[in-house]
Amino acid sequence: MDSESKRQQQGVDRISALPDALVCHILSFLPTIYAVWTTLLSRRWNKLWRSLRNLDFNDVDFPTKRTDRFMKFVGCVLSFRGSSDIRKICLHIHHCENFSTGDFSRVQRWIRAAIRHNIVELDLSLWFQYRKNDEFQMPLSLFKCKTLEVLSLHSNCITYPAATGGCFPCLKVLYVSDFDDDSMQKLFSHFPVLEELTIDAHLSFYNVLNIKISAPELKTLRILLDYPSNNYKRPNNIFINAPKLENLEVTDGVLTNYNLESAKCPERTRIVYNDRCLIADDVCFRDKDDVFEDEAPRFTNRAAALLTKVHNVKFLSLDARPKCLEAWCVPALENLVKLELALRDCYNWGLLTELLKRSPKLEYLGMEHRNTSFDEWEIPECKWNPPEFVPICLSSSLKTICVKGFKGGQHEMEVAKYLLKYGEVLNTMIISTKNRFNRQDGHPYKTEEELCEEFHVCQKGSKICQVNLIYDAGSYFY
Repeated sequence: MDSESKRQQQGVDRISALPDALVCHILSFLPTIYAVWTTLLSRRWNKLWRSLRNLDFNDVDFPTKRTDRFMKFVGCVLSFRGSSDIRKICLHIHHCENFSTGDFSRVQRWIRAAIRHNIVELDLSLWFQYRKNDEFQMPLSLFKCKTLEVLSLHSNCITYPAATGGCFPCLKVLYVSDFDDDSMQKLFSHFPVLEELTIDAHLSFYNVLNIKISAPELKTLRILLDYPSNNYKRPNNIFINAPKLENLEVTDGVLTNYNLESAKCPERTRIVYNDRCLIADDVCFRDKDDVFEDEAPRFTNRAAALLTKVHNVKFLSLDARPKCLEAWCVPALENLVKLELALRDCYNWGLLTELLKRSPKLEYLGMEHRNTSFDEWEIPECKWNPPEFVPICLSSSLKTICVKGFKGGQHEMEVAKYLLKYGEVLNTMIISTKNRFNRQDGHPYKTEEELCEEFHVCQKGSKICQVNLIYDAGSYFY
């Protein structure tokens, strides 16, 4: 091909050759303001933006303090639109300093217009740095919309009308963030077909939540609670009536009383429980690290109650501080096959011992050491005390062990050697670290060569077990 032919081929306008439907699909991934600007590229595109199925309006795309431009643009796009359906609208208003009560009325009209266009997904975010006395009343027609399936609400000024029967007849996914209004709390009992619910609440100091969630088809529930300060000790109560619940995630669980009225216990559960959170997969429970000494027993009891409710788990990921979860809290985990345990502060070896003793079918054990300084190893509570009898899983089912964040300390070595000695069906032990083994500041770390030699000669209960010592900046199970 000569150079002239190449130049002609390079000059071909391939985008103009695309059908209108495909161009509209491409433009739907852009903020709507940019999609409108594409009219400058071709006369053919002058009317394409009027048929976009996805609309994305965000006030950050407009100069600050120019509320009028943003409001006029949104109004024009909706008014010039034809009769075609709207699949999704994202409406984010975060920086309109001059937003007024009249502007609230315009937003209500936009929502009603979207409903007339058979909207399927609405993402509404109304947030102001300084909350005014004015409140945005959600249109009642939204509650009766028969096409809406996904609803996301992020606001510090939305209020909701009194909920009645027949609300959200087709809504399957709901995300609610930053609410502190009683009307929102009462709303959670009116979802006939809802399958996924996320509640993300940033509580004020005087907030007390009493939420009842009733959803017969609910499969996934996430509850994320953020407290204003370390002094927040107000009891929150959440009642869950979800007979088909499969996935539950609760943030700051030990500060809230959870009552699973009709929720079933998922068989496959991932639980992470640390200074920040207790998560379960499919069932997750999270809690804070600001635990006061006089409050620790109460928090521990709540953590124990939550763990007991997910005792049928097959997969458990647990991130625990000793203050938040004591070894005696661990229930019998008769069906547990895979355990991932992150240990913090003074290594909570007692928790590891109890988990091994109470998990007779365990096949995989992953351990991760986090945020532990050398000095903490000298504290008596950090010492490894072997169980009085060998756990059943070590002699019958445990096949793989992965240890992450290994530093080669005395008690780490004792635990690893114990597992190797009594792991009669163990196939593999993988030990990784994010830091090269070295001797720094007088710490008695062993070199990689010394560790390899020590693991090579130590007693092993399984003849086929292999120990792999690696340097890995990644993570095995997070």
